[in-house]
Amino acid sequence: MLMAGHFNSTLIPKRALKYFEANRNVLVIEDDKVLGQMVTEILDDVGFEVTTAQNGRIAFEKLKNTPIDFIVLDILLPEKDGFEIYAELQANPETKDIPVMLVTAWADERNIERASQMGIQHFLPKPFTEDELLYTILTLLVDYSRKENR
Repeated sequence: MLMAGHFNSTLIPKRALKYFEANRNVLVIEDDKVLGQMVTEILDDVGFEVTTAQNGRIAFEKLKNTPIDFIVLDILLPEKDGFEIYAELQANPETKDIPVMLVTAWADERNIERASQMGIQHFLPKPFTEDELLYTILTLLVDYSRKENR
Protein backbone atom coordinates (compact mmCIF):
# COMPACT_ATOMS: atom_id res chain seq x y z
CA MET A 1 0.00 0.00 0.00
CA LEU A 2 1.30 3.44 -0.89
CA MET A 3 1.45 6.09 1.76
CA ALA A 4 2.27 9.71 0.93
CA GLY A 5 5.88 10.68 0.39
CA HIS A 6 7.87 13.42 -1.26
CA PHE A 7 6.95 14.53 -4.76
CA ASN A 8 9.57 14.64 -7.51
CA SER A 9 8.11 15.46 -10.91
CA THR A 10 11.21 14.23 -12.76
CA LEU A 11 10.31 10.68 -11.74
CA ILE A 12 6.89 10.72 -13.40
CA PRO A 13 6.91 8.61 -16.58
CA LYS A 14 5.87 10.37 -19.78
CA ARG A 15 2.94 7.98 -20.28
CA ALA A 16 1.65 8.95 -16.83
CA LEU A 17 1.84 12.63 -17.76
CA LYS A 18 -0.13 11.86 -20.92
CA TYR A 19 -2.64 9.94 -18.81
CA PHE A 20 -2.88 12.94 -16.47
CA GLU A 21 -3.49 15.30 -19.39
CA ALA A 22 -6.41 13.16 -20.56
CA ASN A 23 -7.84 12.25 -17.13
CA ARG A 24 -8.40 15.38 -15.11
CA ASN A 25 -11.91 14.91 -13.71
CA VAL A 26 -11.80 14.14 -10.00
CA LEU A 27 -14.61 13.51 -7.54
CA VAL A 28 -13.75 14.51 -3.97
CA ILE A 29 -16.04 12.79 -1.45
CA GLU A 30 -15.41 14.62 1.82
CA ASP A 31 -17.91 15.81 4.44
CA ASP A 32 -15.55 18.31 6.10
CA LYS A 33 -16.28 21.54 4.19
CA VAL A 34 -12.96 23.19 5.06
CA LEU A 35 -10.88 20.19 4.00
CA GLY A 36 -13.03 19.64 0.92
CA GLN A 37 -12.48 23.25 -0.12
CA MET A 38 -8.73 22.98 0.51
CA VAL A 39 -8.44 19.82 -1.62
CA THR A 40 -10.57 21.42 -4.34
CA GLU A 41 -8.36 24.52 -4.47
CA ILE A 42 -5.14 22.48 -4.58
CA LEU A 43 -6.40 20.26 -7.39
CA ASP A 44 -7.96 23.15 -9.29
CA ASP A 45 -4.65 25.05 -9.13
CA VAL A 46 -2.81 22.22 -10.92
CA GLY A 47 -5.43 21.74 -13.63
CA PHE A 48 -7.92 19.18 -12.36
CA GLU A 49 -11.66 19.61 -12.87
CA VAL A 50 -13.09 18.99 -9.40
CA THR A 51 -16.56 17.78 -8.47
CA THR A 52 -17.42 17.47 -4.78
CA ALA A 53 -19.85 15.41 -2.73
CA GLN A 54 -20.41 15.37 1.02
CA ASN A 55 -21.66 11.76 1.21
CA GLY A 56 -22.12 8.61 -0.85
CA ARG A 57 -25.66 9.38 -1.99
CA ILE A 58 -24.60 12.70 -3.49
CA ALA A 59 -21.46 11.08 -4.95
CA PHE A 60 -23.44 8.42 -6.81
CA GLU A 61 -25.84 11.07 -8.15
CA LYS A 62 -22.88 13.04 -9.49
CA LEU A 63 -21.31 9.91 -10.97
CA LYS A 64 -24.47 9.41 -13.06
CA ASN A 65 -24.14 12.83 -14.69
CA THR A 66 -20.45 13.73 -14.58
CA PRO A 67 -17.48 11.96 -16.19
CA ILE A 68 -15.04 11.10 -13.39
CA ASP A 69 -11.48 9.84 -13.90
CA PHE A 70 -10.54 9.24 -10.27
CA ILE A 71 -11.93 9.65 -6.76
CA VAL A 72 -10.54 11.05 -3.51
CA LEU A 73 -12.63 9.34 -0.82
CA ASP A 74 -12.77 10.02 2.91
CA ILE A 75 -13.40 6.99 5.13
CA LEU A 76 -15.45 8.64 7.87
CA LEU A 77 -18.60 9.96 6.17
CA PRO A 78 -22.26 10.32 7.12
CA GLU A 79 -24.73 7.63 6.00
CA LYS A 80 -22.14 5.22 4.51
CA ASP A 81 -18.44 5.09 5.26
CA GLY A 82 -15.77 5.21 2.58
CA PHE A 83 -15.31 1.43 2.63
CA GLU A 84 -19.01 0.89 1.89
CA ILE A 85 -18.88 3.46 -0.90
CA TYR A 86 -15.77 1.80 -2.34
CA ALA A 87 -17.49 -1.61 -2.27
CA GLU A 88 -20.47 -0.13 -4.16
CA LEU A 89 -18.13 1.44 -6.72
CA GLN A 90 -16.45 -1.94 -7.24
CA ALA A 91 -19.80 -3.74 -7.60
CA ASN A 92 -20.97 -1.40 -10.37
CA PRO A 93 -19.60 -2.17 -13.87
CA GLU A 94 -19.76 1.54 -14.74
CA THR A 95 -17.60 2.65 -11.78
CA LYS A 96 -15.45 -0.38 -10.88
CA ASP A 97 -12.47 0.79 -12.93
CA ILE A 98 -12.31 4.32 -11.50
CA PRO A 99 -9.11 4.69 -9.44
CA VAL A 100 -9.75 5.57 -5.78
CA MET A 101 -7.52 7.16 -3.16
CA LEU A 102 -8.63 6.98 0.48
CA VAL A 103 -8.02 9.83 2.91
CA THR A 104 -8.68 9.60 6.62
CA ALA A 105 -7.82 10.90 10.04
CA TRP A 106 -8.22 7.29 11.20
CA ALA A 107 -5.06 5.80 9.63
CA ASP A 108 -4.75 3.03 12.18
CA GLU A 109 -3.61 -0.52 11.42
CA ARG A 110 -7.18 -1.80 11.21
CA ASN A 111 -8.23 0.69 8.52
CA ILE A 112 -4.98 0.31 6.58
CA GLU A 113 -5.35 -3.48 6.63
CA ARG A 114 -9.02 -3.28 5.61
CA ALA A 115 -8.15 -0.96 2.71
CA SER A 116 -5.40 -3.32 1.57
CA GLN A 117 -7.71 -6.35 1.76
CA MET A 118 -10.25 -4.50 -0.39
CA GLY A 119 -7.59 -3.78 -3.01
CA ILE A 120 -7.17 -0.09 -2.22
CA GLN A 121 -3.54 0.76 -2.88
CA HIS A 122 -3.51 4.53 -2.35
CA PHE A 123 -4.09 5.80 1.17
CA LEU A 124 -3.39 9.27 2.55
CA PRO A 125 -3.53 9.96 6.32
CA LYS A 126 -4.90 13.31 7.51
CA PRO A 127 -3.56 15.84 8.10
CA PHE A 128 -1.59 16.00 4.87
CA THR A 129 0.35 18.63 2.99
CA GLU A 130 -0.29 19.86 -0.52
CA ASP A 131 2.79 17.98 -1.75
CA GLU A 132 1.63 14.75 -0.09
CA LEU A 133 -1.80 15.06 -1.71
CA LEU A 134 -0.36 15.72 -5.17
CA TYR A 135 2.30 13.02 -4.82
CA THR A 136 -0.28 10.41 -3.87
CA ILE A 137 -2.63 11.42 -6.69
CA LEU A 138 0.16 11.41 -9.27
CA THR A 139 1.32 8.02 -8.01
CA LEU A 140 -2.24 6.75 -8.36
CA LEU A 141 -2.29 8.03 -11.95
CA VAL A 142 1.13 6.49 -12.69
CA ASP A 143 -0.04 3.12 -11.33
CA TYR A 144 -3.30 3.30 -13.22
CA SER A 145 -1.59 4.32 -16.49
CA ARG A 146 0.62 1.23 -16.16
CA LYS A 147 -2.47 -0.98 -15.82
CA GLU A 148 -4.03 0.66 -18.88
CA ASN A 149 -0.88 0.01 -20.94
CA ARG A 150 -0.62 -3.71 -20.13
